[in-house]
Amino acid sequence: MRISAPGKAVIGASLGTLLLTGVSAASAQAAPAHYSLTAAQVSNVRTVHADTAAAASCRINTINITRTSMCLYVDARVDVLRNGRPVGSATFDIKHSMTLKTDKLKWAESFTVGKARLVNAGGIRVNVSVGGGKGVKTAVKFPQGSTLGPARKGTVGYAARVAKKKQLASPASYRFTFTKPGYSTGGFTYKSAKYRCDDTFWGPKKRTKNPGCVFPGASPVFSLSRGDAKVKESAQHILDAQTRIAGHPGASTPLHRITNEKTINANRKAMCGNVPNPDPTKYDCDEYPFAASKEGGNPARGSTRIISAGDNRSAGARLGGFYKSQRVLNGDAYYVHIQ
Repeated sequence: MRISAPGKAVIGASLGTLLLTGVSAASAQAAPAHYSLTAAQVSNVRTVHADTAAAASCRINTINITRTSMCLYVDARVDVLRNGRPVGSATFDIKHSMTLKTDKLKWAESFTVGKARLVNAGGIRVNVSVGGGKGVKTAVKFPQGSTLGPARKGTVGYAARVAKKKQLASPASYRFTFTKPGYSTGGFTYKSAKYRCDDTFWGPKKRTKNPGCVFPGASPVFSLSRGDAKVKESAQHILDAQTRIAGHPGASTPLHRITNEKTINANRKAMCGNVPNPDPTKYDCDEYPFAASKEGGNPARGSTRIISAGDNRSAGARLGGFYKSQRVLNGDAYYVHIQ
């Protein structure tokens, strides 16, 4: 017997390539009929980023992600072949829902292999395995070996291990294998959106936030309100700066966090070092973009304003809390929204 060339089904760059193999028979005599399962191509899958506060919604052939949730929804097809010619098919969809925790290294996913439309394709059984990447253990619960036809539900439990002040990043890898007595085995693989887990929020002696995980591809949004008396001056300055500076940094284009204190201090000095302050005990020089952003420190593309010290420091404390709550690490993109 010989191994036939793999059939391929592409689900877009973010999902990788579906691979399905079949076995054929050959001999010097007239070859007997051989039977195999193979996959047809499915549509390309695109990634959609939703608002960080919303749950990721599902649309067919998309990966929808927020900072902490993912919905992956794809269509799939298995063909039944006799001597390389289609004689039947099973078409169905697969839907995943994953929710991360920003303060935990364990999380869960549910998935459903949808009701299949069968045409001369009875008796095809499905098995599912899931890999979590280096440093992540997985536990799959699914009615393995069940037949395509009725919808089948499953879950995946994830548990990550990450060292102090370190991070790991990986997508989940899904493997679906299809069998039928007397037929060659086939299967396909694809990947989830990449998640990231870290234990990087530490002070001089202890953690300032427990380790946790996010989808780094979804940029979170930092919000301030001009109607909030504690930060109204900071909010107004940011809105004015976003409007005035070409490219509207933080609004139309994201800011990117930096954590190097020397660079942050240098950015602040470049913006505020020569700005007159009538009373440093009452007022601060406020700069935008923030000194702790890659976009900060450039007077030609920045703004400064003298505002009350209390307002400035309240806004700064909220920005620091936002970095923690959304696990915004060095280099991460984020937006700034002013109400």
